[in-house]
Parts: sequence; C-alpha cells; structure tokens
Amino acid sequence: MRISILLSLTALCILSLGDCKSSKSPEERLMELAPKFQKVMCSKTIECTKDELAKVPAQYRNMIPPFMQSEENCEAYFKENFEKARKARQEKKQEVTSEMVTSFETCIAAVEKTTCDFYKGSHGKQRTIPGCEDMQKFSAN
Repeated sequence: MRISILLSLTALCILSLGDCKSSKSPEERLMELAPKFQKVMCSKTIECTKDELAKVPAQYRNMIPPFMQSEENCEAYFKENFEKARKARQEKKQEVTSEMVTSFETCIAAVEKTTCDFYKGSHGKQRTIPGCEDMQKFSAN
C-alpha cells in the first residue's frame, strides 16, 4: 500500500504543474509532460513491485489495486486522476507556475534514476522520492 500512497500523492502533484519555458501555455506544457510522468512512474512501480506482488497468495491477489497489476492499468489510473484534477483546477481557476513546472520536471528525472531499493523496506512508512519533495506542497493546492 505504500506504493499506492506514493502514487496517489505523486498523481495529485502532477495535476497542478506545467511549463512556462516555451511559447506554449502552461496547461499545454502540462499535457505534454503528463504522459511522460505516467510512463516513468508506472514502469518503475511495476518493475520494482513485481517480485513482491508475485509472493501474494492467489486468494489475496484480488486485493491488489488494479493500477499495480500492469503498466496499462497504472497509466489509465494516472490518466483518469490527471483529468479529474485538471477539471478541478479549471473550476477553481488555479494557475500553473514555472516553479511547479520545474519541480515536476525534476521529479520525473528523479523517478527515472531511482533504483528499486527505494521501494523496499519502507513497510507502512510514507516516503518521498529524492527529487520529488517540492511536489507535495503543490498537491495541497
């Protein structure tokens, strides 16, 4: 479940981020970055949890959240949550800042470099991927 908490927090963070570096609007930049984040986070999560999930007895496998069972399910989960948060942001008329974009891009790079050791040994503890710490403050918006 620690992975699901981490994924949920990270998904919330991605929802409020964009990039003002180009001529594109922050929302357009965010839409470009979201699929990359989804792919990176899901591939890393599935890769790093497959051995542990394989140890779960068959009668309990239905308790594993669907987003942790395959990259496709994981990406669909993030895409759905991303869209919900985008709509909520629009309703609240929240603006995306360049600080948010920078944090988001830093986090993507950090997730790509993270080893599977990070995912092990944190039973019950909420952990933040080094490089993604700043994203938590944006998820509270």
